Amino acid sequence: MPSLKVTGLTFSYGAQPLLREVAFELRPGDFMCVLGPNGSGKSTLLKLLTGFMKPAAGQVLLGGADTAGMDARRLAGLAAYVPSETTTPYDFSVRELVLLGRTARAGFWRGYSRQDEEAADRALAETGIAALAGRAVNSLSTGERQLAFIAQALAQEAKVLLLDEPTSHLDLKYKASVMALLAGLAARRLAVAAVLHEPALARPGCNKALLLGHGGEFSFGPAAQTLTRESLARLYGLPPSSPLLP
Repeated sequence: MPSLKVTGLTFSYGAQPLLREVAFELRPGDFMCVLGPNGSGKSTLLKLLTGFMKPAAGQVLLGGADTAGMDARRLAGLAAYVPSETTTPYDFSVRELVLLGRTARAGFWRGYSRQDEEAADRALAETGIAALAGRAVNSLSTGERQLAFIAQALAQEAKVLLLDEPTSHLDLKYKASVMALLAGLAARRLAVAAVLHEPALARPGCNKALLLGHGGEFSFGPAAQTLTRESLARLYGLPPSSPLLP
């Protein structure tokens, strides 16, 4: 059974469709990159998948269950989302931030259980930031903070992980670390989808690719067949000989 299945997903902010009958599926172990020019609907797509926004048409299935009308707590147990802007106005410790990922399971009014604590510690270890557990989140570097928010999502123990630009504003070291981490999570049988702005980053780990163009155009398929120089040139409006294309 697919971890995530999308059929006929359509959305518009006005008369022109932003997303039109988008369809794809992810199974355990899949790592999908989502690429496209600015304004093609990449971030909107993730918000539709998480139930934050409602489509004009189409269906999103998580673990075989239709997300339409699904309550937020159940949805959070099926899919975890890391936004593009990972900031917090409160100076939580890293471990406190990661524990917030258990809120959907623990609820707001009871303390964290031993199971919650263990899930947070596993997420810290998986992301390689256990040594930062006691640090204030707002004292971290951009790359360290990104890993902390990924750890928070992992603490939810959902089967689908959705990330919006997880490598933006990061240096090369952290870009490589984050992509290696996501590929490792897919190898652990999570279904992972990440919006990326750099096609070259998709080469090492992604096995699926979703390309979103303007006017609702899209293509989906195996990364090796979808991420060709020609298809990326059309997508971004560049000549195939551009040095910016991998």
